[in-house]
Amino acid sequence: MKLRIKEFREEMQFTQKELAEKIGNVQRNVSNWESGTSEPDCETIVKLAEIFDVTIDELFGREPSAINRQTPTGVEYTILKRVRELTEPQKFALLQLLREFQNE
Repeated sequence: MKLRIKEFREEMQFTQKELAEKIGNVQRNVSNWESGTSEPDCETIVKLAEIFDVTIDELFGREPSAINRQTPTGVEYTILKRVRELTEPQKFALLQLLREFQNE
């Protein structure tokens, strides 16, 4: 079964190398997964789902996304662009701040 890795990777505007670095793997493996030559192990599938912010079922194409996946524009695009420039600790701090906003 071919996972939807390429679709989600391109949607997030990651290169294969960038995605591989995020999951602690190599670009060649990402390429093989996208082509269906091989499949990631269970731990990597969980990491991919977390990075793409999708369910494992969505990653396998088993159910439609509950969220309308539109290309960000305007303020959303600017926010996303700036978030990608942050360090991992800064991203974590931002995530904590967003969680606080949601709990108001």
